[in-house]
Amino acid sequence: MVAITFTNKVAKEMQERVKGLLDEAGYLVSGHPLISTFHGFCYRFLRKEITELKGYTSNFQIADSDDQNAIYKQIFSHMLKGQSKDFTKAVISKVSSLKTDGLFPNDVKPATVPLEAIYNYEELMKVYRDYQSYLYKQNLLDFDDLLMLTMKIMKQNPTIRENWRKKYDIFLIDEFQDTNIVQYELVKLFLGKDTMLTVVGDPDQTIYTWRGAQNSIIKDSLPKDFKNLETVVLDDNYRSTQSILDAANSLINHNSDRLPKDLKANSGDKGLPVEYYKATDGDFEALRIATSINKLVRNKEAEYDDFAIIYRSNYLSNPIEKKLTQYKIPYEIYGGLKFYERSEIKDALSYLRILVNPDDISFQRVLKAPSKGIGLVTLNKAFSIQDLSEDSNLLDIFRNNQDEINLTAKSKTFLASFYESYDLMRNKYNSSCQGDELITAIREYFNAVGFFSYVKKEDEKLAEKQSFTASTSVSKVDNVNEFIRSLSSFLEGEVTDDDGETHEATLEDYLLEVALQSDQDTMKDSKKVSLMTGHVSKGLEFPYVFVTGLNENVFPNSHAVMSGKKANIEEERRLLYVCLTRAKKRLFISSFGGKSFFGTYYVPSRFLKELSLASVSNGSQADYSYNELVGSNRPSSPNSSLFNDAKRRIHTLVSGSVTQRPTGTEESYVVGDRVIHTSFGKGEVIEVTADHKITVKFKEPFGVKRLMIGFKAFRKMKEGE
Repeated sequence: MVAITFTNKVAKEMQERVKGLLDEAGYLVSGHPLISTFHGFCYRFLRKEITELKGYTSNFQIADSDDQNAIYKQIFSHMLKGQSKDFTKAVISKVSSLKTDGLFPNDVKPATVPLEAIYNYEELMKVYRDYQSYLYKQNLLDFDDLLMLTMKIMKQNPTIRENWRKKYDIFLIDEFQDTNIVQYELVKLFLGKDTMLTVVGDPDQTIYTWRGAQNSIIKDSLPKDFKNLETVVLDDNYRSTQSILDAANSLINHNSDRLPKDLKANSGDKGLPVEYYKATDGDFEALRIATSINKLVRNKEAEYDDFAIIYRSNYLSNPIEKKLTQYKIPYEIYGGLKFYERSEIKDALSYLRILVNPDDISFQRVLKAPSKGIGLVTLNKAFSIQDLSEDSNLLDIFRNNQDEINLTAKSKTFLASFYESYDLMRNKYNSSCQGDELITAIREYFNAVGFFSYVKKEDEKLAEKQSFTASTSVSKVDNVNEFIRSLSSFLEGEVTDDDGETHEATLEDYLLEVALQSDQDTMKDSKKVSLMTGHVSKGLEFPYVFVTGLNENVFPNSHAVMSGKKANIEEERRLLYVCLTRAKKRLFISSFGGKSFFGTYYVPSRFLKELSLASVSNGSQADYSYNELVGSNRPSSPNSSLFNDAKRRIHTLVSGSVTQRPTGTEESYVVGDRVIHTSFGKGEVIEVTADHKITVKFKEPFGVKRLMIGFKAFRKMKEGE
C-alpha cells in the first residue's frame, strides 16, 4: 500500500496510528505501508531511478526557495532587464507556472507568453534554460523537478514503469482536491491494471489553485478516467458543532463551481452560536481576542493550546501579537520564518549538504560562516575559471586553483584548515558511521571548521547591540545545539523505503525531511495559542477558533476583488470555509474599522452576510442585526465620546476582573532593526526619520524602500527569526 498525504506532519501521525492499529489487532506483517507526501514518494523513486537521466547522480539534493532565489539572482545579473523588479518577478512567476504544469523548456511554445507580458519568449526561455542548466550541473532538484523528472522517467522507460506498477496493490490519496495536473498524471502512471485507488477530497476546500491545484480533477477528470468509480459523500462531520457547520454551509453554498453537500454534526450538538464582533479598529479587534482568551482560561474553560487565531495574511498578526504580549498570553506563530530558515541553521545544513553533494550554493554559505576573506571579486574569478575548468563545483575550484584566483595568504590559510576538517569528516561519513558516532563527528567538524566559534561571536555581537534596547535574545548557539539534538533524535529512528521495508535513518533522510518541511511540520505540542494564516490551518482543528480581519480587500483580498473574476472570489470563499471548519467547539469571527493606509475606510467583508449570522456584537451587551451595523456605516471618530465609551464597555464586558486596559506605545525603530514585509520579505532598517518613516534595505530584487511606521503590511522581526 501507498498512502499519499499533504504534509510530513500528517504522514508521521498516520504512520503512528497505523502501527498502533496493527499492533493492537495482533497483525504480524513483514512490511509497512509507505505513507508519504507526493514529493517524498517521488524522492524515493528518484533515488533509485534518476541515473536513467544522463548526468544526474542518486545523491542529488533539494534546492529550497532561498537556493532558487540565489540562482535567479545570478542569472538576472547578466541580463539587461535583470535589474527591473517587475521583470524578474514576472519571469520567475511564469517559470514556476510552467513547471507546475509539467512543461520542460523544450515543451514551451511562443504562444505560452501572454500578449500583455513585460518579457518576450526569448527572455523567458533564456531564464528557464539557464535555471534548469544550473540545477543540472549542481546535481540539484527543485520541488517541481521531483515530480517532473519522476513523470519523465515513468513515461519514457516501460521497464521501470512496469516494475513500479507491480510494487503496489493499493494507492490511497488524501486531500485530492489539491492535486495538480502533474500529480494526477503521476497517479495514473503508477496504477497497474489491477491496482486499487481510493481518494479522499473536498472540492469545497480547494485553496491552492495558485500552485496549480484544480478541483476539476476530482469533480470531472476522476469520474471520466475511472468509469467504475464509486463515490461516497462524507457529510457526517465529527469535528464541529452544528452552529459552526450551519455558518460554513451557508457560506459555501454561494459558490456555483461545486458539488452539493451540507455537513451535519455527527454528535447532534447544536452548540453555541457563532459570534461576530465588529471592532472599531484593528487594535480593538486584537483586544477583544486577547481578553476573550484571558477570560476563558481564567475561568478554567480552556487551556492556551485550545485556541487558534486565523487570518488571511501574515501582516495581520501584528496588533494581535501586541495584545497577547500585554496580557502575558503565550503564543506561537506558524507560517512565518521557520526554524530551518534561520541563517545559522541554513549555515549548519550547508556544512552537511556538501558532504553529500558539494553544490555551489551550500559552499558559498560555508565561505561566509565564518568568513574566509573571500569577496565578490574573488568569487567572480572563481566562476570564470569554473566555466573553463573540468572541475564542476566551487569546492574543487577553490581547492585546486588558488593561485589563479589570486587568493591572499590569509584566505589560503583559512581554506587549508577548512579542507583538512572537511576531508576528515567526509571520510568518516563515507565509512558509514551512524548514530552517536556520526553526531560526535559532526560536533568535531563544526568545531574544527570554526562554525561553533562563529555562531558564538554572532551571539556576542547581538548581545552588544541589545544592551541599548529592551529586546530579548534567542541564542544562535542554542539554535545550533537544538539543530544537532533534532538530528540526533532523527537518526535514532527508522524510515520506510519504497518496498515497505524499514532501515535506520541516515543523514540523507534527515536532509530530505528538512527540505520538505511545511509550516505545519514545525508545530510542537506546547501550551500556547496558535497564530496562522488560513492556508497553514488546513487539516488542523482546535476547540476555539478566532477568524480575524473579515474586511473587503483583506478577506477576500484585494487581488481577488480587483481582478473582477468570479473564480478568484470563489477561491477566497473556499479559504474562509476552511478557516471556519477548523473550530470544534466555539467559533469567533471579527472585522475591524478605521482608515487604511490609502485613506479609505475599512468595511466588513461581503462574506459576512453570506454566513446568515443571527446577531452582531458591537462592544456592548446589546445585539444588533447585521444590516444595522454592516454596509455603509463607518466607524466612530477615535476622538468621539461614543468611541471612548465603547472602549470602556468592551473592556468591562469581555475581560471581567481586568479593570484597566494595558498601555502600549507605537512601535519604535532604530537603525539596525530587522523587519519583515508581506510583499518585500525581510530587510534591515538603515535610516529613521522624524516624519514617522523608516528606510529599509530589502533583498534583491526589491532593494531600498521608504515605509510609514504603523502600516500593517510590515512588522519588526523578533530576535532569532
